Amino acid sequence: MAGLVFGVVIWSLFARWTGPTLPRPVVLGSATVELYRSGALVDALAETLLRVMFGYGLAIVIAFPVGAVMGLSSFLNIFIGTYVTALFVTSVASLLPFLILVAGTDINFYTAVVFLFAVFHMILIVRAGVATVEQGIRDAGYVFGATGWRAYRYILLPAALPHVVAALRIGYNRAVKGAVVAELWIYAGIGELLHSYQRFSQTPEVLAVVLHVMLLAVFGVRLLRVIERRYTGWREVSV
Repeated sequence: MAGLVFGVVIWSLFARWTGPTLPRPVVLGSATVELYRSGALVDALAETLLRVMFGYGLAIVIAFPVGAVMGLSSFLNIFIGTYVTALFVTSVASLLPFLILVAGTDINFYTAVVFLFAVFHMILIVRAGVATVEQGIRDAGYVFGATGWRAYRYILLPAALPHVVAALRIGYNRAVKGAVVAELWIYAGIGELLHSYQRFSQTPEVLAVVLHVMLLAVFGVRLLRVIERRYTGWREVSV
């Protein structure tokens, strides 16, 4: 709360210094209330969140098994890792014209963009989690009969769980970014609001929409951190 109050005070002082360029908190609050009253912001956020869930869910389905096999097999790590690394360093925004030509401008386009924004980061994190499981832990599991699928269930998955949750958190942030970038290209959801308000120089409304996008990402990450503390508390050793 102290940090929030401090931020509002600094914001007010800076807004007074810059003049009408940056809206004051009171003006921003009034614009936010009006956006909620009209329903435009709620509808746009709902559309964006739905698109995030489609692409993010697909990224989870692909990233976890691919990252796991890359962490277990040096051959697959080299074979698949070449393509994953190449696509990881490629700007997804540069691929948007191609994706529009291939997938059109419907839900397939949004799903593809969100998927590409999130999946490669998640694959690399899951791979690191599985690859860094100590051999001694695996050997101990084998001694007690954890072979085949039991090794995944009782050894590799629990040991790599911190990396799995980290992949979920980073992937979600990337998914939100991807959805907003896609909507800015197609003029839909949050992107449509930002374009319309920017066209008429409605700075308070633009800033209100941007802040809500930030809150959408922050709340999702906070929720995943709660899950992380719930299921990976064994990582911390207290004396």
